[in-house]
Amino acid sequence: MGVSVRVIDRGLAKFVKDQSKLAGKGVKVGIQADAGKEPGSGVDILDIAIFNELGTEDIPARPFVRDFFDKNRKVIGMAMDRQANAVAGGADAGAAMDMLGLWVEKHQKAHVQQSPGWAAPNAPSTVKKKGSSTPLIDHAVMLGAIRYEKLK
Repeated sequence: MGVSVRVIDRGLAKFVKDQSKLAGKGVKVGIQADAGKEPGSGVDILDIAIFNELGTEDIPARPFVRDFFDKNRKVIGMAMDRQANAVAGGADAGAAMDMLGLWVEKHQKAHVQQSPGWAAPNAPSTVKKKGSSTPLIDHAVMLGAIRYEKLK
């Protein structure tokens, strides 16, 4: 005796198909390896960012990347959900990744510019040299190097 099954699709098949457009897609935000060199010193901007993020013998740690992501984990998750839902609604996956990347990039830069309590103050010799007491911002080279890149 045969069993008959009736399948009622209430949009799940389309949802799964649309979500599969996101497979392997993503963005990375921060200072990328090809950011260039600091004018004058010739030091890689990525190296300068790492020295500041983790600290060195002479530079106190200024964890601008970790602090941003730790404090904004929930909001970033919501931004990711918004883009996933947009793709589920028919939006282009590449455009959704661009929107997400631009959003995180903008907020990461704003976080650096605000230099909250996580940024150890500049040494008096650094203030004298650069003419500013704002940590992580000299000629805004490192700040300008913060960008997003879509994962391939």
